Amino acid sequence: MNNQSGFTLVELSLVMIVIGLLIGGTFAGMTLIDNMKINATVQQLKNIESAAIKFKDAYGLLPGDIRDPATVLSGCTAAPCTTAGNGDGKLDISLGMFAAITNTSERFTFWHHLSAANMIDNIQPTTSMEFGEGQPATGLDIGLRMMYDDTYSTFKHGSFFTNTPSNAVAYAPADLMLNGKILQALENKLDDGKPQMGRLWSYNQCSTGPTWGPTNEYVYTDSNCGGWYLYNF
Repeated sequence: MNNQSGFTLVELSLVMIVIGLLIGGTFAGMTLIDNMKINATVQQLKNIESAAIKFKDAYGLLPGDIRDPATVLSGCTAAPCTTAGNGDGKLDISLGMFAAITNTSERFTFWHHLSAANMIDNIQPTTSMEFGEGQPATGLDIGLRMMYDDTYSTFKHGSFFTNTPSNAVAYAPADLMLNGKILQALENKLDDGKPQMGRLWSYNQCSTGPTWGPTNEYVYTDSNCGGWYLYNF
């Protein structure tokens, strides 16, 4: 009688169950990590908005726009923080919404005035425009830049996500890329759940989305899309 080797159906079933549990656990872990990153970014955006409003209440003008930062901010002792704004109430009004900026632009010194006032953390006192140095990085492995636009009837100032290091190079649609599902999760937590309404907007040149959903509202697809969060300071 020959001995036959191999797995029985029961053994194969057990192996498949174990593999399924491992795969399920991996995806669950990835989802948990994504949720942590999303929640951290939501809190970061809320903190920036709150800090900018408190700064304006305390000093009369927005960070980046104050004329004498070295005088009024005790922690402001060197460039780029000491770079003065023009006090017009706007962050670089002459620049387009996503225009090129330099390390003397109000949209860059915005972060350094907030930092010198001890209202935000994790901004280094450097003229480097790299994210995580002179401008903030987010938990989503992507950076934030300030913007100003006067074409909206309600919203003026805000920040936008970009995955290209911010320097004097102008914005391009490909620089605004977030996974559609992550952007939708941010939308749900920060705004009204509608990608092209309210405070969090997608850029209208996403790779394949957003698209119209069954209720005649835009929804994000599982693709890369741009996004910006608009404040009304």
